[in-house]
Amino acid sequence: MKVMSKFGFVTGGHQACMFLAQATLASIRHFCPGVPIALLVDGDFDVTHLVEQYGVIPLRVHDLPSREMRNLVGQSFHAKHVPMWEGPFENYVWVDADAIVWGDITSQVNRDVDFHIFRSERDAVVPRNSNQVPPWMAHFYFDPEKIKALDAEFCWKETKYFCPGVFAARRGAIPFEEYAKVLAWEKAHPGTFAWGDMGIINYLVHSRAQRGQLKIAFSDLQDMWVHNGKEELVSDCLGAGWHFPNAINRPRVAHFCGRKPHLYDIKSYSRPFTIARLEHYRPIKGSLGAWAAILFEEWQDLSQKIKKKFEKKFLHAMQKMRRFFT
Repeated sequence: MKVMSKFGFVTGGHQACMFLAQATLASIRHFCPGVPIALLVDGDFDVTHLVEQYGVIPLRVHDLPSREMRNLVGQSFHAKHVPMWEGPFENYVWVDADAIVWGDITSQVNRDVDFHIFRSERDAVVPRNSNQVPPWMAHFYFDPEKIKALDAEFCWKETKYFCPGVFAARRGAIPFEEYAKVLAWEKAHPGTFAWGDMGIINYLVHSRAQRGQLKIAFSDLQDMWVHNGKEELVSDCLGAGWHFPNAINRPRVAHFCGRKPHLYDIKSYSRPFTIARLEHYRPIKGSLGAWAAILFEEWQDLSQKIKKKFEKKFLHAMQKMRRFFT
């Protein structure tokens, strides 16, 4: 796809996450009304209603000119990096479908660097003099010993790791060929990288920066309530009811990773995300219709989870019976 604008937002994913991506789109359009948006579509499903409502630019994975790219990243976590190679913006902010823009962040995005990391200043960093690998390293990012065998020069200590659910990047910041090479490493050495694309993109960003091939910046622009606490978000919502607050003291992106922002999950804090979901439906269905639409989505999602859980247990029981009788 040719470049259509100097700056924009990108969100989207596969079909099952589109009911969440609608809220992401509503938040971007509300807080950043003049900024263009591209919608990544990973699958063969219709998004005409989102094009009409938000004026999004569809970026379909199955329409990518490179067959290798289509086959390598399609139907996976890695599809989110397509805007870096074939996106319509010179600089863009990627926002996962379980995150919402919470205030106008456009002036805070550093477009003079290749990759702008959105992370909390409270995130841990491994000291250079540490002799131990923290347990979260291999769980969320990669195995340092396995990385050392592949790239002996990479320094994994004193590195500011991040969740790639939200970030800003320049188109072409990381060449597709290099991304494909690291995916091949993972295939040849399973268990090197962790958590979908998180370990891979962290390694690529920081290793290229260490080699002087990538200019990076850091900002406290990603707010994950499961990690940072929900107090600030609760304060933002005071007095707003079920509408976006008129004023937000610290514009940022609220990322509802971990426990997804479902109403049926009593352990999840979902109010800001629910507000964005309502904002999507209100112009179409009115206030009561918006609530009805959300509750129907919740029922559909919960029903699918129950069905999958039952099928898994049934299959396990059948396997035990087969072993018993053979």
